[in-house]
Amino acid sequence: MKTTKLFSRPLFGQDIRSFWFFALAVVLVMSMMSCVVTIAIDAIQTDLAGSADTAMVERMAKMGIQVPQMDPSVILDTMYYKVIVLIPIFRLVFAASNALIAAQVDDGSMAYILSTPTERGAVAFTHMVFMLLVPLVVTGIVCGVKCVLNEQIAGDADVAATVVKFAGMYVLVEAVAAICYLGSCLFNHNSRALTFGGGITVWCFIASLLGVFGSDKLVEMGVGIEQLDIFNQLTLVGLLDITAMETVGSDAVNYDFVWKLGVLAGVAVVAYGVGALRFRKKDLPL
Repeated sequence: MKTTKLFSRPLFGQDIRSFWFFALAVVLVMSMMSCVVTIAIDAIQTDLAGSADTAMVERMAKMGIQVPQMDPSVILDTMYYKVIVLIPIFRLVFAASNALIAAQVDDGSMAYILSTPTERGAVAFTHMVFMLLVPLVVTGIVCGVKCVLNEQIAGDADVAATVVKFAGMYVLVEAVAAICYLGSCLFNHNSRALTFGGGITVWCFIASLLGVFGSDKLVEMGVGIEQLDIFNQLTLVGLLDITAMETVGSDAVNYDFVWKLGVLAGVAVVAYGVGALRFRKKDLPL
């Protein structure tokens, strides 16, 4: 007789045992990336602060003449949140979403799981909880590391903006994870689920990389290409508005990032919901 419980603790424990090492590796990689980027940004800003070009720009600004200044730290900071640290965590959610459902259906292990008193709804919900909690823990730890690095290395204690940026990153990761989860629930063959989820994940990364060079900041500095901004409109990563989030904690907060995160959250809710419903209703080759 099937249990009516919505959550399966044994299955969740199995998920944790399967991916704890992967998640730990992602935390370590993201933390090392954070350390390298923070040190690089601090070094760049120190060099710029003492350069003759900066002094000249400041004197011209006092005379009312605005001169765009090349600041590589701005490029690096934008790429940190929208490209660099997304690579390992995207890899984690992509691998987990496919391994937990589609791969188990494909290799026959799902038949064993469903032969126990665990019903399909509990399987779908338990895997969904795993996909929600693991990225949350990973981003939470890395956020703490980044806040400490900012204070100890760069002398920047702007914790509020950093926390908001990582919270936005988590919502973005969940939107991508939910789409991968949906693909895993839609297809019975792992190869098709990998193509669906992997294709979207890779596109989000490539489009984000190109879109960074079309951002307003880089265009204003004269190193960006305005036409590349179209890629920010064609990827979910484009809804991660780092520029607006940086204003958190200031006297003039730009709340444009809120509705964009709302869209990402909506994508995650719909994809997770449709995926779980599809898994409960579809025919499985058991």
